[in-house]
Order: sequence, then structure tokens, then C-alpha cells
Amino acid sequence: LNANNDPLIVIDGLAMDNSGVKGLTNPLAMVNPNDIETFTVLKDASATAIYGSRASNGVIIITTKKGKAGGRPQ
Repeated sequence: LNANNDPLIVIDGLAMDNSGVKGLTNPLAMVNPNDIETFTVLKDASATAIYGSRASNGVIIITTKKGKAGGRPQ
């Protein structure tokens, strides 16, 4: 009765559920689009093998940009 077909969202290795972040209806709202380095969608059995049954509807993996050692903050 409480099932949904939302994909599992993984931001920098942390799995975000739609109910896991209080005050946000969408965990993608936490990510600035200019800070995204890679965006990967897994939608087959490999996603379930890696993340378990939570990934049965697919996985969106987002990796953000990292700072460079010795570089100035921008």
C-alpha cells in the first residue's frame, strides 16, 4: 500500500530516500546543478546487486565536483 516507483538517489556515496531528509520533498533539491561532475543512471540488475532491494526501481548516482589540493577556494 505504501510502495512507490521512485529511484534510489545516491549523492557522493550517500543513499537518499525521499523520506530520509526532513523538510525536503526531493533530495535532488540539495544539489546545485553547477556542482555536478557526473550523473549516472543504473536501471538493470546491477543496481539491485549493488544497492539491494531499495534499488529495484533504478539508481541515480550523482558525483559532485571536488576541490583541488593546493588550490584557492572559488
